[in-house]
Amino acid sequence: MERESELTATAAHSYAVSNMNQPFSDAQRRDFQRALLAWYRRDKRTLPWRDIDNPYAVLVSEVMLQQTQVATVIPYFERFLARFPTVESLASSPTDDVIHHWQGLGYYSRARNLQNAARAVVERFDGIIPRDVEQLLSLPGVGRYTAGAVSSVAYGEPAPILDGNVMRVLTRLFCIEGNPKSGKAHRALWEIAESLVPRESPGDFNVGLMELGALLCTPTKPSCGDCPVSTHCLARERYEVTQFPQLPPRPETVSVEDIAVIVWKDGRFLLTKRPVDKRWGGLWELPRVRRLEGESLEDAATRAPMQRCGVEVRVKEPFGAMRHAVTRYRIRLHGFVAEWVSGEASAVECEAVAWVESEGLEPYALSSPQRKLLKLAIEEADQARLFQ
Repeated sequence: MERESELTATAAHSYAVSNMNQPFSDAQRRDFQRALLAWYRRDKRTLPWRDIDNPYAVLVSEVMLQQTQVATVIPYFERFLARFPTVESLASSPTDDVIHHWQGLGYYSRARNLQNAARAVVERFDGIIPRDVEQLLSLPGVGRYTAGAVSSVAYGEPAPILDGNVMRVLTRLFCIEGNPKSGKAHRALWEIAESLVPRESPGDFNVGLMELGALLCTPTKPSCGDCPVSTHCLARERYEVTQFPQLPPRPETVSVEDIAVIVWKDGRFLLTKRPVDKRWGGLWELPRVRRLEGESLEDAATRAPMQRCGVEVRVKEPFGAMRHAVTRYRIRLHGFVAEWVSGEASAVECEAVAWVESEGLEPYALSSPQRKLLKLAIEEADQARLFQ
C-alpha cells in the first residue's frame, strides 16, 4: 500500500484545486517541509546575515536584499553593520551619513525608510525590533514580506513570506495562472505560503524556499533534477516549468539623454542635492537635466545649472559620455565642462548646493553613474585643458 507521504503530484494538486487554502494534505505538507529543510541545511550558502542572533541585522539584510542580488549586498551589509552596529546608532546618525554608506546599492528610499524604521523602534519599542508581524508592519518601509522574514528568521514565528523567488517556486509547484504579483494569483500565493510554513523552524523553511528559487528553481533553465521537492511539482509533471510564473510583458524601454555639467569656479565645482522624493533622493550630483526634444546638447548644458541652482555659465566643451539604465529607461549621460559667469548658487530645483574641490568628494554620496562621470572628468581627462 502506497504511503500517504508518497502521494503523486497529481493527487496532491487535485486536492489543491479543490481547496487552495490547504494545497497539501497534512502528510504531504510534512513531507514537503522535511525535504526542503533537509536540502537547505545541507546545501545552503554561507552568508554573513545567516545563523546570527541579531534581529536588527536580519532587518538590515532583508531591506538591502529587496530587488538586489545577494553578491551585491554582501559587502554593503558588512560595511553598513560596521558603521551602524545597533538600531540606536542607525537611528541617531545623520541621514547624509546613512545615504553615504548606501551609495552604489541603489533604491535609496530603502536607506531612508530603514533609518526611519530604526527611529520608530527606538521611540516606540525601546530599541527592540518587534517580533509580531503587525507591529513590524507599522514600521516605515516594512511590507508584508519583510515583516514575515524578520518575524520568522529572527524570532522563529510561523509567518509566511512571498518574494520573487518564492513566487516562482510556488507558481510552478501548483501551476498558479495569472500575474503572481497582483490580483487573484497573488492572493492565492500568500494563502499557500501561509499554509506551508511550519511551526518548527519557520525561518529555515522560509529561507529555504528563497534559496530554492535562487539556486535551483531559477527563471530560466531550472535544475529540476536536483530539486529536493520535485515530486511535488505539478509544472514539472506537466513539462510546463518554463511556462510559470506568468509575468506580464515588460514595458518597452525608453531611450533618453541627460546632461550633467561641471561648473568650474576658483578651483571648485558645483554639486546639487536631489530632492528626497525623487529618484536618487538625497544624493548629490552635478547639475543635471534631461535633453528636450530638438534641444542641442550645448543648450541643455547651459540650461542645467540655471534651472537647478540659478547659475549662469559659459559652456566650454564635452568631456565624455556613458550609458546606464534605470527601470525602463536607457540613459545616455553626457558630461560638459562650463565656466561660472554669474549668479549665487542656491537651491532652486534641488535640496541644497555645495562648491567642492576635486579632492573633497568623499563626504558626498553620489549615485554610481555620477561618481563614474566625475572620475572620468577628474582622473582621466586632461585637467589643464578642461578646467582652466
